[in-house]
Formats: sequence, structure tokens, C-alpha cells
Amino acid sequence: MAQWGHVRVFSPWKYNIDAAARRLLQAGGWTAPDADWLPTGAELIDDYLAPLAELFGDRVRLGAKVTAISRLGYDRVRTAGREQAPFMIRLADGSELQARAVIDASGTYTGPNVLGASGLPAHGEGEVFVDHALPDVLGTDRDRYEGKRVLVVGAGHSAATTLLALADLPDTPITWAIRAGSAARTYGGGDADALPARGALGTRLRAHVESGRVQLLTGFFTHRVNATGQGVEVVSRDPSGHEQSVTVDRIVSATGYRPDHSIAAELRLDLDPVLGSTRALAPLIDPNQHSCGTVPAHGVDELSHPEAGYYAVGVKSYGRAPTFLMATGYEQVRSVAAALAGDWEAARDVQLDLPETGVCSSDLAEAQEQRIGLATGVSGGLLSAPLPLATVGATASAESGGGCCG
Repeated sequence: MAQWGHVRVFSPWKYNIDAAARRLLQAGGWTAPDADWLPTGAELIDDYLAPLAELFGDRVRLGAKVTAISRLGYDRVRTAGREQAPFMIRLADGSELQARAVIDASGTYTGPNVLGASGLPAHGEGEVFVDHALPDVLGTDRDRYEGKRVLVVGAGHSAATTLLALADLPDTPITWAIRAGSAARTYGGGDADALPARGALGTRLRAHVESGRVQLLTGFFTHRVNATGQGVEVVSRDPSGHEQSVTVDRIVSATGYRPDHSIAAELRLDLDPVLGSTRALAPLIDPNQHSCGTVPAHGVDELSHPEAGYYAVGVKSYGRAPTFLMATGYEQVRSVAAALAGDWEAARDVQLDLPETGVCSSDLAEAQEQRIGLATGVSGGLLSAPLPLATVGATASAESGGGCCG
């Protein structure tokens, strides 16, 4: 989270604080942030996670990297007595721990999708420097981008956030490449976007494209990357074989993330073949059908694997689906914890207290506009001038499923 500390999320504080964490913090004299404020990653750490960490003290083991999880004395094939054997967790320093249950909340941020359009690395991709989503182009990374020719690949809201930040840099030519035939999905608006702040993000981006500040390349299927004397040539080859190319100095790949299940290779996982989530969860979070605001509450039953006692939660549980909300993850963990405590009634009583359209309201967007400008994802906001708000429909369209909500 510190790596994207400059980014402002689209959901306000009221949906970003876990109920159990709130009880612990308030008992220690903590004052909650403004419920309607859209925090940055840095604010999430400073005002929430760091104070919470202090309460846990030495009950949290720091600096521990898990390299593998198995059953003590059991590989994946052996069955008899398996569920009675404790989990064995191996750490990078060679030490091993035993546990009754494992909750894997390790996320997907260290597993970005490749630049190549077919899910495979583009030819030459590993031979050039590619920055992944959300570099701090107006802050610590400014010198690497200002005055350079920059290509941003991706149609989600991470790409839009980076494009808006780049547009604020002088003498910086910007190219935006997407596979789709139009950028309508990214622009949002109306029922295509349940979050007014996110809709305003698209409004500003559309204005930059129409003015020529951002050059949009549609139908761009990254196939090959070549380092040349003039810069880095990025070549698209679409399914029909047609090629187009652009030469730039910097590449930002905002193409999403994927889960890494390799640490659990010796466990019995039941993964959906499309998303990499559990099979039971996949239809509830499928970005072809859902935005984050239409994902129903779910818990231990949808998160269970054949390996009893192992649960992947949070954004990792969603696999490649970008429809995750922090509030959804909190309810997942509450349900799993209740099941581990033997309270199955509480574990199966899963609920989400969200507005019908997810985590949005026009009042929230208007209030934020008065204070910092409509949220763009970048700390402080880039939209200081009033812009028309996206209309909020009763439900979110599946077309808005391409971006995270926070």
C-alpha cells in the first residue's frame, strides 16, 4: 500500500475501516477519520493501519516471508489422516511454523499481468524496463517521466489515473493504448459507472483525448517490444494480423494483476479455470457480469477449498477479477474467523452494508469537489475545476467491471 500511497481510493473511510478493527482502535482512544473522506494509500496507513499495528505489538511476526505451505508429513497426494495433520508453513529464512488454519491475505500487487495482449509476455518484454501500474509521476518518479515520451497500456482506472497525472507534466508526450475499439468503458458515465468520482475521472480523461493532449490508440494488441536507437518500439499485432507501432521512452503497464498460488502448490485447491478464485466465488465476482458494487456478500462457504482450514481472502481470493472492495474483504475475514471459532451461524450470516450502487453517492462526490476537487486517484485531486458529474443509476453496469473501487 505504501507503494501507491499517492493514490486516492474511490471509496470513503466509512467503507474502509473494519468493524472489529474500529472497536479495538476506539478502545485505545483513537479518533476515526472523516467518514466521507476519500483517503489516499498513505492516509490509510497513517490514520488506520499503523495505529492498529501498534495494538497488536509482538503478536504479529514482522519480516517473515512465507515460501511454502503444506501439511506436516503430507504431500498433496496423501489422504488418510490428512485433515488431522497441522499445516506446515516454511519461511524464507528456513524456519518452519505449524498452524491449525491458514488465512492467505497476501494480495496480488506483486503479480502484475504482462504487457502482452494474449496473456503471454510480449516478445522482448523482459529486455526493456516496464513500469507497472500507478507510478508516482507527480512525485518521486517525476524525473523519470517529465519530458519523456510515455506509453500507458490498459483500459482500467489505474491507467486513467496515471494518464491524468502525466497530462499535468509539461513537455511530456502521452500515448494511451487499449485493446478495445473505443474507450467508452474507461470514460464511464451514466449507468456505466456507479461511482461519481470515478465517472469524473473518465470525463477529464476524455477531454484530454479529444484535445489531443493524450493520443489514444485503439485495437492495440501488444505483441513485440524492441529497444532501438530512437527509443523503445512497441508493436501491436491484432487477431487479423494487422500491425501498428509506437516508439516511446517509458512504458507503464496498467494491465491488472493475477494471483500467485505457488506457495500453496502442495495443498488441494479448487480454483476456477477462468479467474483463479474458488469455483464457488467465481460467478459472484465475474467482471463480465459484475462491478464491485454488484458483488453480493459472501463468506466461508464460497472461500473454502478441498484443503480444510486453508482460505485465501481479500483481493487474492478474487483471482484476476478487479471487482474487489475492502469492505467485502472485511466481511470475508469475519466469516472465516467465525467458522474457525466454531460459530457457523455467524459465519454464514454474511452481510454488506453498502448503497445499492456500491460505495457511491452524488452527495459524496459533490462534497469532495468542494474540498479537494473530484477524486482522480492522485493525492490532492487533479480536478480542481468543477466538472459535470456522472449520473448514478440504480445498479452498476457490467461495463464498469474493469476497475477496482477501493
